[in-house]
Amino acid sequence: MNMTSRKTRACTLETLDEGLKAAIRAHGTKYSLGDIESDVLMCCETTSVQQKNGLFGGSRTTLSAVYVTPKWLVWVDGNERNDMGAGTAQLKHIDVRDYRKTASYAIMPDQGLNVTGRYTDKNKTGIAFIVLDAEPDGQKFRQVLDEALRKASKR
Repeated sequence: MNMTSRKTRACTLETLDEGLKAAIRAHGTKYSLGDIESDVLMCCETTSVQQKNGLFGGSRTTLSAVYVTPKWLVWVDGNERNDMGAGTAQLKHIDVRDYRKTASYAIMPDQGLNVTGRYTDKNKTGIAFIVLDAEPDGQKFRQVLDEALRKASKR
């Protein structure tokens, strides 16, 4: 059985991992998003370590980040095997659910958010999974995001 441990920490864009920041900025430039780094309500960085058992055992570490502004949800992740990949969505175009409250959680327990809707880089709707632990910083991000989503829906 594979085990994944996660640790989420609140941070600022200035203290975010340089590779994550570079991927976010490249994504913003590619899609001409302008200034998506202003008015950040909260930013978090998560380190996930997946322990694999068996013949091909070992571990894999993934670094992720997510931040929310009054208009945008921005996320990025990558590991030693994959380049960093970023995504963005306007809050008014998405629905966010805590993964622990979905039917999938009973089959495959994990920690994070399911984001459904239209993303900047897609013409169709889709679903993305953003990792966050269940500790205080991860919980605080969920609360800040919920409030931002409520405000965005009233605009």
